[in-house]
Amino acid sequence: MKNKILNIGVPLALILLIVGLVVAAIVKHQGQEKDAAVAVTVPVELTASEQARSSSIGLILTVGNEGAQGSEWNQAAAGAQVAIERFNRSGANLTLITEDDRGTSAGAARAVEVLAQQNVSGIVIASRGNHVEEAVKAAEERGIPVILPYTDAVGGAWSLTPSPSDVTSLLESHYSGTSRVVRIDQESFPGPEVRAEETVTVNSSSDLDKTAQDIARRISDGKAGAAIFINADSYTQARLTRALQEAGTQASIVLGNEATSPAFSETFTRDNPSTVINAMTVGFNTGDSVALQADGQGRSMSAYLQMVKMLGDSPDAHGPLGEQPFSDVAASADARSHDAVVALVRATEKAPSAKPKDIKKELGTLTLSPSDGITAAGLDFSQPHAVAGSPALLSATLEDVTIRTSPRDESAHIVWFAAS
Repeated sequence: MKNKILNIGVPLALILLIVGLVVAAIVKHQGQEKDAAVAVTVPVELTASEQARSSSIGLILTVGNEGAQGSEWNQAAAGAQVAIERFNRSGANLTLITEDDRGTSAGAARAVEVLAQQNVSGIVIASRGNHVEEAVKAAEERGIPVILPYTDAVGGAWSLTPSPSDVTSLLESHYSGTSRVVRIDQESFPGPEVRAEETVTVNSSSDLDKTAQDIARRISDGKAGAAIFINADSYTQARLTRALQEAGTQASIVLGNEATSPAFSETFTRDNPSTVINAMTVGFNTGDSVALQADGQGRSMSAYLQMVKMLGDSPDAHGPLGEQPFSDVAASADARSHDAVVALVRATEKAPSAKPKDIKKELGTLTLSPSDGITAAGLDFSQPHAVAGSPALLSATLEDVTIRTSPRDESAHIVWFAAS
């Protein structure tokens, strides 16, 4: 059996982080009126009104290896199953209908058509790539609301990722005192505008180890205070980050949102003896560390994680595809896809009818807080990027995830958290 990966330095940092989070959260709590609506102990079950109790939610994901655009998020989509289970444990009869878009435009359009025929109230697309736009277009034609937990807003869909302009503003501020920024772009991969004195482009035929060694050498020969920004898919980001660390670079490494995917964690940790990841990513604080906060969001995240643990320990629970045991995806089940399902259910409750077009109209006016069952600090669907607040730079640690899985899972996973 593989020995559990331990880290002497990081747990100490986490202890300090916990203290800081708790103190900051207590102070912040005093000004958050909606937190008063969240019980000190949040029940694992979520309740739904009569109109929403028997609705169906569509889930589109991408099955396949890294050659299939968007496949890096398919295990994260298990968070949607967690939301369904939380509602159903209170007596609801919600159904999650899952379709594979195969990472293609034709597959995406077909997936929406199949879901529309089954009268879904809304669709969560847990993927990314050019084909997502085709799925959103097909849903628009049928008046079906769409939430995108892991990619930028397109068409009339809502996104739970930071807006490109917010990412650019954050990075400009972060790099304001940096002498030199090196940007590594994956060919044809979309990304935010970032100031860079040097841009290196990589593709599927690039020798990433050599690229990392060349960049590390050039940076070490130049001025101090250099930084690296990597704009690429999850797999490429993970390999470049690992290669840069092995090359001994001392530069600050910042990654795109794709670093929060399960595929990034798996690719970085596979056969990797290192217990350290010296990189940050841009995003919202949606990781397990939120459960440490002494506020409504912390309690809501704690309830979510309890359900993840319960499903992971149940031999009868399965993931969204219906075949894979939930225990196989428990470590990856992501709170953003959970929140997307909760939002669609809450919009269904308030809509004048259970018709998708009415639900979509209601969703466009919806604001949610942790008292509604979401794990985010707040969602405001009057804007395309629905997460309330500004993104932050997230730090990473390698930990086991026994808060989600049984102790028999001794693998390490990357956990992202807000350092301040």
